[in-house]
This record gives sequence, C-alpha cells and structure tokens, in this order.
Amino acid sequence: MLRGFCCYALTAWLLAATGCSVSEKDWQTVSAELSAIRERDQRYRTKMDSVARVEGWSSDAVEKLWEEQRILDSVNLASLDRIITRFGYPSKQNVGDLSSVPFEVLSHADDSIMTSYLNLILGAAKNGDLRMDQVAVYEDKVLVTLQQPQEYGTQIWIDFKVNPKTGERYDSVYLWPLRNPELIDSKRVGVGLDSLSKQLRLFGIDPDKGYILRKSGQANASQ
Repeated sequence: MLRGFCCYALTAWLLAATGCSVSEKDWQTVSAELSAIRERDQRYRTKMDSVARVEGWSSDAVEKLWEEQRILDSVNLASLDRIITRFGYPSKQNVGDLSSVPFEVLSHADDSIMTSYLNLILGAAKNGDLRMDQVAVYEDKVLVTLQQPQEYGTQIWIDFKVNPKTGERYDSVYLWPLRNPELIDSKRVGVGLDSLSKQLRLFGIDPDKGYILRKSGQANASQ
C-alpha cells in the first residue's frame, strides 16, 4: 500500500478509535497553513514565465528563480506531510477551495512523491474534494512513471531519434500505451475530458497513426 494512503487510513482509524474530533479552530489553522503553502508554491513560478520571455528558459536568471522555488517546494512538502499525517486529506467541507492545495503541490513534485500519494489523491477525488479530470492526469503521470499503460490517455511522450544516414535529429511524438483502448473515450467522458482523437489533434498527431515524426525544434509535424 502506498505511503500517503497509509498515513490517511491510520489517521482516520486513530480518530475513530479514540473518539477524537478535529475542532473548528484546528481547521482554521490548517486553512491558514494551506494559504501559506499556495503562496509559496507560486512565489517564483509566477515570475519565471515573464523572465523567460525576455532572457530564455535556460538563462541564469530563470535558474536562480528555480533554485529559490525548489527550497520553497521542500518546505511545502514537509508542511503537507504534517497536515495529511495528522488530519488526512483536507476536505472542501473543512477548508473550502483550499482543498485543492495539496493536489496542486503534489502535481509537480518528484515522481516518487507523486506515486506515494496516488491513492490519497484518488480518494479525495472520490469524495468530491478534487476534480476528476485533473486527477486523471495525475494518475496517468504516475502510471507512466511506473512504466505501466495509462488509464485516460492524457500523456503524450517524446523520444529523440537521429537518422543514422544523415545525422538529422527527429522527435518521435506518440501516445503512451493505453490500458483499455477500446474503452478510452467512455472513460474520458466519464471524468470530463474531451475525446482522445481531439486531444491527439492538439499535438498534431493523426489519431489513425497515433504518432508523428518531426525535426527537432519544428512546430509542425512532418511524416
């Protein structure tokens, strides 16, 4: 069983077994912590795009912002771990719209951290605390990390190839394998996503072929 879910299940069991309840004051404290986490999560990310437009994503200025943001990300993950370990996933009923903050932070965490909290995130979606279309993307990311077929077809993969004769570099852009391709559109509609063919066309992929080859750096696909 995954770590994040273990923490949540153990917390719920302990509260039920001891008859303890979380007070309104406790949830006010949690809400304040979640607000602070959200602010830290976006503090330097909001600056990166404007700086990158001028100096480029590989610039020293952007890298400096990333260094600062990574420090805050570590602080946020430690804070979330404390909250979840003590209270479980903070629900909408208790913290309102701030219930999405743990999901927002975990969605761009390291692969191992995303994986450890997958069951917790799925449980929060089932309880109505998170949007299932967002959680579907989260689940597919974890499955790709684990080298398993994805459930909803949200993950497009890129492999970099070189023509052995010309030395020319190409990108092979394709849909990561699906668990049940014959059911994919019904599953996507069920969680509020567009059809798979519509998503593939957004990436310039022919739905009948499932992939494209293009020269690296090109915006348009070439076969």
